[in-house]
Amino acid sequence: MVMVLLRSIGLLRPFLAVAKAGNLSAAARDLSVSQPALTKSVRKLEQQYGAALFDRGARGMALTPSGAALLTHARLIEAQCRFADAEIDALAHGEAGTIRIGAGPYWGPTLVPLAVARLQARFPKLRVDLEVGVNTITLPKLFAGDLDLVMSALPEASTLPAGIAMEDFGEFHLRVVAGRQHPLHRKKRVTTADLGRYSWVLYQHDRDTLNKLARVMQDAGGAAPNVAVVTTSLHAVMQFLKSGPYLGCLADAYLRAMPEPDIKIVPFRREIWSFPSGALYHASARNFAPISALVDALRELSPEK
Repeated sequence: MVMVLLRSIGLLRPFLAVAKAGNLSAAARDLSVSQPALTKSVRKLEQQYGAALFDRGARGMALTPSGAALLTHARLIEAQCRFADAEIDALAHGEAGTIRIGAGPYWGPTLVPLAVARLQARFPKLRVDLEVGVNTITLPKLFAGDLDLVMSALPEASTLPAGIAMEDFGEFHLRVVAGRQHPLHRKKRVTTADLGRYSWVLYQHDRDTLNKLARVMQDAGGAAPNVAVVTTSLHAVMQFLKSGPYLGCLADAYLRAMPEPDIKIVPFRREIWSFPSGALYHASARNFAPISALVDALRELSPEK
């Protein structure tokens, strides 16, 4: 495969565009080329491999097993080429290009901005694109090559695609929280039945948190949590908790880093979820100076290290 990849490197960009778009017309628009030219590139790549990379159907282009195998390698090569371009620009013009970061609800509002500020003092022309979201949103973008680095809860290493590395910065714990005036703060010990009486505010359709919480409540004989509000804004989560008898789930590290005097941890003593948290990135990115410096800064800043 290595020799074919070396001969075919110029055809990988069209291949990646079709794999991402799922059809030729959309991919051709994304690349600003004609559809016949794009079709020719894809067919040439298939000829070089001697295998069909896409199944052509009325609904578009779907990867064959051979195409799916190539996609993993093509994404790695595309990322490495992008990092090489950025590093050469930095050496030639004093610039450092752009890095794209995904961050979970703890990392995004707290330590990532501090680390980026340090980074841009060293690389003043570096641009950073930051997307804050839960793993179900950021990790697929990392795996697809749309993000370079994600700071979040770490998945099982066995579930990671080839070429993705991770570093563990410490363990976080989910806590049930509510506004200071919530009735549950008057109890010394809150039960799952107590939790079941109130509505919940969920951040960004966080299925991991919801599933863990539901399991804890149902294992104790209670009902699944009643999710009344889903929002993409952590600020809105806080406002809901302050404004009514809602419950929420947040990492203890977030509560320490962003203390809210009107938000308190509910005295619910059962463990909801503890998880390792840290950095996930394309392995080739660790040799790219801005990514390496950012990961090192985040490790230094992390209180859980």
